[in-house]
Amino acid sequence: MKDIPENITKQIRAFNRFYTGIIGALNSSVLNSPFSLAEARVLYEIKHTENATASEINLRLGLDPGYLSRIIRRFEHDELLLKERSPADGRAYNLKLTSRGEHVLSVLEKVSDQKVAEMLESMSGVDVNTLLQSMDALTSIFSGEPRGASVRPGKPGELGFVAAQHMEFYMKEYSLDASFEYYLFEGMTNFLKNRDSGTAGFWVADHNGTVVGSIAIDREDEKTAKLRWFLVHPEFQGQGIGRRLMDQAIEFCRLNLYHRIFLWTFSELRSARHLYELYGFSPTEEVRHEIWGREISEERWDFLLVDPEEDL
Repeated sequence: MKDIPENITKQIRAFNRFYTGIIGALNSSVLNSPFSLAEARVLYEIKHTENATASEINLRLGLDPGYLSRIIRRFEHDELLLKERSPADGRAYNLKLTSRGEHVLSVLEKVSDQKVAEMLESMSGVDVNTLLQSMDALTSIFSGEPRGASVRPGKPGELGFVAAQHMEFYMKEYSLDASFEYYLFEGMTNFLKNRDSGTAGFWVADHNGTVVGSIAIDREDEKTAKLRWFLVHPEFQGQGIGRRLMDQAIEFCRLNLYHRIFLWTFSELRSARHLYELYGFSPTEEVRHEIWGREISEERWDFLLVDPEEDL
């Protein structure tokens, strides 16, 4: 067992006491109803668990088996749930809420949602985003599950944030100098002109309001698209975000009837090069030169979206 400093354990225990108070305030709406907090949680789990059984609910909530049995009997008596013998195991019963049970749960959830909304009402948007990110980090740490992100079109202003992320990443990981910033903004200025015409697209991976990945498609000519600014934040790599960004970009190219896509990268970006290969890109050109403060071997990779005969 690790030797954890006493000040850390005290800080965590203090937070636990503070958070228990918040949870008590949020749960007061449930406690003002005819249902205990445990009963409300059982209703929720039955509703959101496919073919729920008493043993599954007990495993999720950690309730005493006898106490859970009494809750289920009460729900049956009050016509809040139905028990059906499980086709997979004749000794078990699947639990399902009746329409009355679903109505009761809906009322409880609406009241709880209102309580949360009241708590957030005085917070700024920045504070709410910070809260969501902190909650997600806690969930990820204690569950061992990776943090997720959704892919969506980029919003006005986010391209500048992507430029800052690229500068930070490439200066730190590959020792590029400040001239790389000029290259980024020069390309982004031209890109914005094409995006207004609908021939270019820009997407980000969004994690609770924070951009953690990006990709763009720019118009090179009528048949050719250029893939640009593909990056996934190191903390979010290995979760399939890069594939989802690539899928979005390639689908955009197909819808806009581009024949081919190309990109420029450099040889040290091994994980990105591997992903390009998986999607059917292949290296077609290599240029070794001094640029952005160091010697770099740039590579052009191409991907044909149509049969070679159609590309003539």
